[in-house]
Parts: sequence; C-alpha cells; structure tokens
Amino acid sequence: MPKISDEQRAARRAQILEAAWRCFQKNGLHATTMDDIIKTSDLSAGAVYSYYASKEDIIFSAVTASLSGLRERLEPILKERPIARPDIFIGQIAEAIAGFTAREGYDLKRIALLGWSEAQRNDRLRLTMQDFYLAFREMLIGMAEVWKEAGHLQQAASASDVAKAVLSGILGFVVQSAIVGGVEPSDLAGGFGDLIKADSDE
Repeated sequence: MPKISDEQRAARRAQILEAAWRCFQKNGLHATTMDDIIKTSDLSAGAVYSYYASKEDIIFSAVTASLSGLRERLEPILKERPIARPDIFIGQIAEAIAGFTAREGYDLKRIALLGWSEAQRNDRLRLTMQDFYLAFREMLIGMAEVWKEAGHLQQAASASDVAKAVLSGILGFVVQSAIVGGVEPSDLAGGFGDLIKADSDE
C-alpha cells in the first residue's frame, strides 16, 4: 500500500472539513450526521474515519482550523507598525474576517455562531475558544495603550475597557453579518471613528 505524504494527509483533512462546513451550514451541527459528511466529502467511510473517529472530533477540528486560519490572517494587521488609528484598525480586522470567512457554498461567519452555541455545552470547545479570544484581547489592550500615547484616546481611558469594547464590536460584526446582513467593514470603521470623534469633541 503506497505511503501517504504529510501534504496528502493535510489535503484529505481539509477535504473532510470542507464537507463538514457545508453540511453544518445546511443542516446545523446536531442534525448533520457522519453519513452526510462522508457523502459530501466524496471519500469512503473508511477514509473519513481514519482521520476522525466521530462527528465531535470533526467539530473540534473545524473550530481549531478556523481559529488557526483566522489567526494567520490577523497577525500581519496586529504586527503592523506604526499602529493604525483605532477606527482604521477595526476596519482592517473586519475586512480580514470578511475575506477569510466568505467561502464558495458556505460562510464561516454563520458557522461561527453554531460553534459559539456548541461551546456552551462542550467544555473542550469553550476553553479552546476562550484561549483564542483572551489572547486576542490581551493584544488589543497593548494596542489601546499605544493609541493613548498617540493621542487617539483620552489619557484617562482604560486600555482594558477599550479592548473589551473593540472585541465586542468585532464579534458583533460577525453576528450582524451572519444574521442581519447589510453591514460592511467600512461601516464598522466609520461608526467607531464617529464615536471617537464625538468623544474628543466634548
């Protein structure tokens, strides 16, 4: 039997996750079955089960793969120097999220809501998400300190509170996009810019 390379294994895993995401958007997490994922993946049952023992394993892998991919997409923005103004930065983050999550045949923003819901009953999933978002929030605290030094925020502003507000706005962008629609990254940037301007004008 020919040996499968690491690249081929990664491609197979990606193929299975792609099928799972399509099924999750169509049927939801709990209504989706392993048979649905196998059929959509165009792989044999044996091939799929050789990578994932259960649907729960696929759900966890789908979440971790999404977070890892999103982290890679956001890192250049977070490391960019000099740091952009708060409103521009938030628009860049939203633009990166929109670009990463829009896929052919499904939207990861909609699936993210399913993952957040599942995390309320799955401690392993919740802790994985918690680690990701807490690390992101810590980065935002550091950025808020720089914004204060640059005069983009009032000196009395709490960097921690600013970070929480920015993260809430970013996650809210995901929710609005998935449920309501009609919201663009430029809307988020413009809205935060107007709030900051209104505060500085007082």
